[in-house]
Amino acid sequence: MTQLRSKLSIVMLILVTFSSINIYGQNQIREKKMFVRVFDFDGKKIGKGYISVVTDSTLELSRSNEYLSLPLRNINYIKTKRSIGSNALIGSIAGSTTLGVLGAASADPDAWILGYTTAEGTLAGGLIGAIGGGAIGGITSIFKNSKNIVIEGDNEKWKIFKDNFN
Repeated sequence: MTQLRSKLSIVMLILVTFSSINIYGQNQIREKKMFVRVFDFDGKKIGKGYISVVTDSTLELSRSNEYLSLPLRNINYIKTKRSIGSNALIGSIAGSTTLGVLGAASADPDAWILGYTTAEGTLAGGLIGAIGGGAIGGITSIFKNSKNIVIEGDNEKWKIFKDNFN
């Protein structure tokens, strides 16, 4: 009787384990939205964000729960992806944080050669990391493959952009 109960509990455990897998197997994959920067005829940036809707006469962008509708007649060109400065900033923040922590962790003021305090190690590591990370971020932006899409307020060019986006 105990063997039957033991086998029955193992079977029930296996059934319960495998029946719960379907709960997470049904998640839908979200489509990645395209980040763009929009410029007017003076070369001034008039909007940036993720493309929400492309209509016949407007481009609607969303960014952190803010929505912006840009009319076609004001759009000269659109640049995809983020700017070079964004890559450099993210690289410098990552580099300064990482090397700042490493500089603080490796501090030994009583060392025979090159003794430094925790504050000096943090400052030196953060400064070197910010410069190096910013340089690496700037170099990686070369390989970003961003595109310039020239619209110039033209309906024909806009239709091509709209068809390629949808």
